[in-house]
Amino acid sequence: MATVLDAMVDTADDGRFADFWARHPLLILAIGTATGIAIDAAAVDLLSIPFLSRLATWIVISLCGALLFGFTRNRVRLAAIVVLFSALGGLCHAHRGFRYDTSPVLSIADVDGEPAIIDGTITQPVVIRRNPLGDLPSRRDQSPWQSMIRIDMTAIRNGHTFEPCRGHLMVVSNGLLEQFRPGDKIRVHGQLQQINAPTNPGEIDFRKVYRHRGVHARVDVDSEDQIILQSQTFRYGRPIAALSTRSREILLRHVGETMGPLAVALVIGQREFVDSETRDSLLVTGTAHLLSVSGLHLAIVIVLASWTATLLRFPLTLRIAWILAVCCLYTAITGGRPPVMRAAVLVAVVMLSLWFRRPAQPFNTLSLAALILMLINPENLFHVGVQLSFLAVGTFFLCGLRSIASSRGAEVAIENESQLDQLIQSAQPGYYRIGSWALAKIGRAVWYSGCVTAMSLPLVWHYFHVVSFVSVVTNVVLSPFLFWSLAMGVATVVGGWILEPLAIIPGYLCGLGLDAMRSIIDVAAVVPLGHFWLPSPPTWWVIVFYIVMVGSLFIRQKRASWFRYGWIPVWGLVAWITATTASPISDGSFEATFVDVGHGTTVVLRDSEGHVWLYDCGRLANANGSSRDIDSTLWSIGATHLDAIFLSHADSDHYNALPGVLRRFSVEQIVTPPGMLTENEIGLIAIRNAIKTSGVPTVELFDGSDVTSETKGGLDGSCSILHPPRSGMDGSDNANSLVLRIDHGGTVLILPGDLEPPGTEMLINKMRPPPGGVLMAPHHGSLTMDAESILQWSRPSEVIVSGGKRAKKPEVRRMLNVVGSGVHVTAAVGAIRVTIHADGEIEIDSWADGGW
Repeated sequence: MATVLDAMVDTADDGRFADFWARHPLLILAIGTATGIAIDAAAVDLLSIPFLSRLATWIVISLCGALLFGFTRNRVRLAAIVVLFSALGGLCHAHRGFRYDTSPVLSIADVDGEPAIIDGTITQPVVIRRNPLGDLPSRRDQSPWQSMIRIDMTAIRNGHTFEPCRGHLMVVSNGLLEQFRPGDKIRVHGQLQQINAPTNPGEIDFRKVYRHRGVHARVDVDSEDQIILQSQTFRYGRPIAALSTRSREILLRHVGETMGPLAVALVIGQREFVDSETRDSLLVTGTAHLLSVSGLHLAIVIVLASWTATLLRFPLTLRIAWILAVCCLYTAITGGRPPVMRAAVLVAVVMLSLWFRRPAQPFNTLSLAALILMLINPENLFHVGVQLSFLAVGTFFLCGLRSIASSRGAEVAIENESQLDQLIQSAQPGYYRIGSWALAKIGRAVWYSGCVTAMSLPLVWHYFHVVSFVSVVTNVVLSPFLFWSLAMGVATVVGGWILEPLAIIPGYLCGLGLDAMRSIIDVAAVVPLGHFWLPSPPTWWVIVFYIVMVGSLFIRQKRASWFRYGWIPVWGLVAWITATTASPISDGSFEATFVDVGHGTTVVLRDSEGHVWLYDCGRLANANGSSRDIDSTLWSIGATHLDAIFLSHADSDHYNALPGVLRRFSVEQIVTPPGMLTENEIGLIAIRNAIKTSGVPTVELFDGSDVTSETKGGLDGSCSILHPPRSGMDGSDNANSLVLRIDHGGTVLILPGDLEPPGTEMLINKMRPPPGGVLMAPHHGSLTMDAESILQWSRPSEVIVSGGKRAKKPEVRRMLNVVGSGVHVTAAVGAIRVTIHADGEIEIDSWADGGW
């Protein structure tokens, strides 16, 4: 390595490269490694080149780089170094991908899951989170907790014997399984299932997420007694897991029931305890980093450790060793996530530089951290958390410099000028100096926050669909509260380790700090124009942003700064135009997309004039009101506004995602059947509150309503209400479902909600629609529905079933095919798009069959 660095320094000394590169050789190595990883990933994803071909190519490239390094010309040797490290990155990525793809468990696990008995060894501390189904009235007898256990699979039962099988699994079990530790050998009885592909447009591909984690499949377990401990062996993570569990218990006990989950996320990085509403508030205010322990958290802990060393008068050597020990312990307890590891490397290098009395270059240190993370796991290069972490730190390093190309002489001149300013200020009155110092600190904090927000905006927008302007001020205001809360949280944990009563006072003070933070975040989340939920800009445009920004750093002229200031809004304007431009739809066509929400219903309706509506928005077991699947589908067509939302009836799997939709989209109007919102249904409380908060008007429609005059937003005579009558009818909510009929090009689309008798009899006594249309199967294709009567009445050519696993049964298809209709089930083929062209022709596409 010394020879490599000497060659790079010599290369810079020939005057052809900027002085910056001479002082930051590790940056070039990191760029070369990242380039190799990116090329190998593209070779797999875009060109599907097999492993052996890529392996041979990287070996040849390595040999070429080694030969080039033998040249005496410095420029050629520098190119050889970059080639060698590119080959190293490519080889690492290819090898890890090969090991992952050749795991036998990938060929065993299927889409729907099959019963399996598996032996394995726990490799990481157990992750505890709230059970997403724990709040359902029907599941009150189950544990409110859910445990996630990462295991290294060793065998799977085949018949009466166990066969060796390699792979990494995520075991998800109901119950609180804190007793398990890394090194425990367990036997799991559960449902083995592969990590499935996205079933809706715009959804996150969790196959990539789990690939980054090295997880091949998951095992779902109903109860904790299906996980049996077989033996225990010691692993280095075992005592760390015990400390982490103990820390969580201390924080939950002493910080309080309300703020305890936030304290657990803030102090030890276990963000699974935080509810989805709080996560949304943190995301829109640009403070989501509070939920993920990062370099900022580690920096605060190191400051506390340094103060402790100062109070105890540690000598320099002991002080450095103490800080390094605290750094390693905190990194381990918080799970060793890449952002924390990056910060740990920075701290370690700084401490070692003090120890050996050698200067540490920030970009060299950051590049070393990047090299380590990429070599440990090449997939870290593509992880948004890692990207944002390095981007934020790099921005901090850069925002005080004039440009990357600045020479050492220029930096010395700036330092001398700064010292002269300090000398002048020392002659001013005390109050003036203190006020100037405070204003300067606040101004610099706002400047840094603004720079980080601007630089991270494309990534955050692309991955999380949110643009937050209020984050610039919010992060500055929260800084002292963050320091206080984290300091008190650490004191709570340490006090609890020593003696339980010592945790009481700091736990209370931590809760006060977190309560203040939560109040600030709640206010920032509702600041007008403080944030916007938007569709993502295209990937290529995000890449262009960073290419231009990096390129501008090499411009020596002062106008480079003004170029960057102008580039950011120009990029943002183009990004907004491209993101919100509606996806293509042929002129005169009408489109209905049945979102795959499992057992539930959501239909996105739109026409070629740009109007967008929703028919229902809910799914089973969605107690927290999440609308993730619906959001991604709407954003995929560039939608930010809904002309109307039709709610068919008061079953939660048809409306419980409404709060999430109202938070992310502007809505013109909500349409319900008579009396729906006034029903005594516990799930409707959240719906009424969400409607009141959003201020969206509601209207009740029924059979005979003039849809054109009573609604807004593009609905005309082609849309009519077939059911229920104005006064409703005896029977359940299902019997009073709002039945929507849409006529287009002579073809009819009928959406009947969960219609069942006696509502079915009333509907089929009406005038029959023209045959050959499209019908959404009532009640998610339930075998108990009166299918034949409504099929004989409507005579559709295509039937769409919006349902879960039960809807995939062959009996459902046979029942709905009684009049020869084509049957399409969302649970089987993902989202289904029905396009009715201007001439009435029906075109059906499914997302799982290649998308659209």
